[in-house]
Amino acid sequence: MTKPLAEILRPTSLDHYIGQEHLMGEGAILRNAIESGQLHSMILWGPPGVGKTTLALLIAELTNSQFYMLSAISSGVKEIREVFDKARQNDGKTILFIDEIHRFSKAQQDSLLGAVEQGLVTLIGATTENPSFEVISPLLSRCQVYILKSLEKNELEKIIAIAQQYYLDEQQLKVEIPENEALLRISGGDARKLLNAIELTVSMQKPKDGVVTLTNEWVQKVIQKNLAIYDKKGENHYDIISAFIKSVRGSDPNAAVYWMARMLSAGEDPLFIARRMIILASEDIGNANPNALLLANNCFQAVHHIGMPEARIVMAQTAIYLASSPKSNSAIMAIDDAYEWVQKTGDLPVPLHLRNAPTKLMKELDYSKGYKYAHAYDHNFVEQEFLPESISGKKFYEPQNNARENDLRRYLKNCWKEKYKYVVLLFAFLSCFFFGWSQDMHYSQYYTMPASINPAMTGAINGTFRVTLNHKLQWLAITKPYTSVSGGFDAPIVKGRRSRTLVGLGVQVHNDRAGDSKYNIFQVSGSLSLIKSLDRRNRNKIGIGFAGGIFQHTIDYSALTFDEQYIGGLFDPNNPISEDFGREKYLFFDCSAGLVWSCTPREDIALSAGFTVNHLTEPNQTHFNGASAKLYRKYVGTFSARFPAKRNIFIHPMVYTAFQGKHYEILFGSLFEYEWGYQKYRDFAIGGGLFYRVNDAIIASFFFDWRDLRFSVAYDLNVSTLARASKARGGYEVSLSYIFKKNKRIIPGKEPCPYKVM
Repeated sequence: MTKPLAEILRPTSLDHYIGQEHLMGEGAILRNAIESGQLHSMILWGPPGVGKTTLALLIAELTNSQFYMLSAISSGVKEIREVFDKARQNDGKTILFIDEIHRFSKAQQDSLLGAVEQGLVTLIGATTENPSFEVISPLLSRCQVYILKSLEKNELEKIIAIAQQYYLDEQQLKVEIPENEALLRISGGDARKLLNAIELTVSMQKPKDGVVTLTNEWVQKVIQKNLAIYDKKGENHYDIISAFIKSVRGSDPNAAVYWMARMLSAGEDPLFIARRMIILASEDIGNANPNALLLANNCFQAVHHIGMPEARIVMAQTAIYLASSPKSNSAIMAIDDAYEWVQKTGDLPVPLHLRNAPTKLMKELDYSKGYKYAHAYDHNFVEQEFLPESISGKKFYEPQNNARENDLRRYLKNCWKEKYKYVVLLFAFLSCFFFGWSQDMHYSQYYTMPASINPAMTGAINGTFRVTLNHKLQWLAITKPYTSVSGGFDAPIVKGRRSRTLVGLGVQVHNDRAGDSKYNIFQVSGSLSLIKSLDRRNRNKIGIGFAGGIFQHTIDYSALTFDEQYIGGLFDPNNPISEDFGREKYLFFDCSAGLVWSCTPREDIALSAGFTVNHLTEPNQTHFNGASAKLYRKYVGTFSARFPAKRNIFIHPMVYTAFQGKHYEILFGSLFEYEWGYQKYRDFAIGGGLFYRVNDAIIASFFFDWRDLRFSVAYDLNVSTLARASKARGGYEVSLSYIFKKNKRIIPGKEPCPYKVM
């Protein structure tokens, strides 16, 4: 049977050994030990194809040792004892090489201890896994751990040159490699994978005049075609685990389960996958869902206890849970930032009040003096300095936007006030009158339907998507009121964490019926917004938005009663009607644009201002008698704010102005809000307020929030001249909105991003 190229070209001397200069270079520690014959048991830890087996063979040959090689996959205690028996009969040195030693159980590893301790054999274990986790402590303490690294580009190119020379010398075949990028990329720093790829691509090409040319295109074509054969022993190990990790990080449980099945079916060690899920639970989920780490750790224990094939069920459950959890990398960002500062600032002195003082001398030197025991104070917290003076106030942990870490943010802000600049980003809704034909502005509509009112606010609401519904009755006069029904949804669809931008998309539907006149307006529109943070702390944001849709106006002239029955300033339904008109329906496109700015100078203060231009196309409406009327542009300006009054009490002042042709609307007033929570959640908020619409009405508004649900009610007390003429009694408005926190599937790269963490 012909040996593989990787086996044929295995180095037979230290000078021919490529890579691991830190261990095998001139004067390096392991090379010196080999050359001096001072053998000791060791664990060689590194990725596949970096020379672990080759190194063990070289050590045996150069030290004239008897060499026994076992694989932890197919060997057990019986085979180990047979090696020990042979070692006792051998007068010289004996090396026992165990490949993939991490796959040995605790009992199998225990069986090695006596022989290693007595020096009966010199153990060389090879592993691709961290020996701190996979090798028992007693055995680890008897072995020196050497870390082998993936081969560098220049080292891989040396191996390519050796392979070319072999083909030329042994097979009289000239292998030309004008470009090696594909070979290097496929190898991934693995010498065996590189040589297998060369052997495969050479064998698949018919020589021309004794020459074979390996181009990037040819290499990729052959490798892809033979990928199943090429990777049947798991040489694609790191590519598949990378795909698995990225699928979980990207919140795709379907892909995560698929890649897990790929690894398990290829014989991957289940504990390796389980261990990666523990790391992932902290690195990519963290405090967004602390239970993820608990489940991942329990999964590792369960896999260790029950083994395959049943362990696959536990692993699948855990992978699905991790993929479906909210994500946060705040933990790794915090520790990496702290590492960077440690490197920059060095060993800063520990503040005296934090130092340990076990002796009288230390106490005399003021060690621990002034330290405040947190549990002796209210709420188990007292403000004091815990960092070295030179970096006081430096913030390493920045909570990200998810339910759990938002709670942590509020807690830390409450504890440390302004010291660490934890900002609970609030959002005062910026809005303008919706660009359709809705009658007058109510605070309920202003507060509940910002995406409908100003397109710049589309998607800028915390949650995966937001659904709103608004029903309004006005001018309860004559026989029927003006009725307006609005609804829609909007969602953040794309966010850029680095650029701190958000793109929102929404759809709104409006239907208005103008009382007795049978004047109906039906509108379906879409809105799109781009919101960008102007600073790193997201304190200032600006957004632009555009909305466009189809309007259908329907007028039933035969139902008009207002003109002739409204005589002498008073309404009389018994007055005769002389008009005889038909019904008119017309359709047109309309659009609007909005601009919004918001500022959160403190966690409990929010300011916002907006400007909207409606009816940008100024569409013409052709009426029954052939006359046409232009729908004038409408200009709207708003200002709103949120200020704290007392603990848990906030004030929401608002000003709204709208101008269209000769008509205008001015609304101002304030809302008062009280909020409280249960078990650190802002579960409930309730509020109410008064607003005045100039020369028209006084509006009383009431609302309450329950988690992500908001219900609002407003009532008009009509004070205009219309009240005296038509006995109009004002009207009421009911609004409902709900924010959905999660969806079942999130497209990687298009994860919903709450406005406050762009």
